[in-house]
Amino acid sequence: MDERDAPKVIMRGPADGDSIVLPMGELKAHITRKAARTETGGHWALGEAWQEPHFDNPPHVHDEAEAFYVLEGLYTFYTDTDPAEGIGPGTFVFIPPGAVHGFRAGPDGGRLLCLWPSTVEAAFFG
Repeated sequence: MDERDAPKVIMRGPADGDSIVLPMGELKAHITRKAARTETGGHWALGEAWQEPHFDNPPHVHDEAEAFYVLEGLYTFYTDTDPAEGIGPGTFVFIPPGAVHGFRAGPDGGRLLCLWPSTVEAAFFG
């Protein structure tokens, strides 16, 4: 294999990556993509997101799995049953395909690590 064609490791620092602001009503989430679907063979994308206090991502559904890891703050995660409240740092949330889900940031806002299916990443970043 030619060295130019060899797979290359990608490392991105805290300020690196493509960033967007996602408004939901009057509140915003600030999202930085760390790995794009084009870098993962089209399978998934990874981002870090900061939500303003009380930011609400209402219940919705995807055809693909999605996951979150809480880094800071407290969240309520909407599920297909009762909301799970007080979800804090160190908690991993896996959403299987077709499951109703969403979240609301607590009074101090929060920060999540997000693992998106390629279709969600495409909606955010094109």
